[in-house]
Amino acid sequence: MSETSTSIAERPAAPSRPLGRKLLEWASTTDHKVIGRLYMVTAFGFFLLGGLLAMAMRAELAQPGLQFMNQQTYNELFTIHGTI
Repeated sequence: MSETSTSIAERPAAPSRPLGRKLLEWASTTDHKVIGRLYMVTAFGFFLLGGLLAMAMRAELAQPGLQFMNQQTYNELFTIHGTI
């Protein structure tokens, strides 16, 4: 007696959901694993943004004088970096 089994390649693909539907599910989820992943992605995004702001401020302070931003912009970047 032979058993018939389907391999992974022969299985039908799961129907894909539209991107808007996926985003809505992520935004309204109560699954603790998904919420944890969202927290990690958000924290890493803010870490990268804060790092980019720090690099911009260090580039401005590398040499005396104004290089590529005025004092108002520098103060704004400094405040945003500190908030992040």
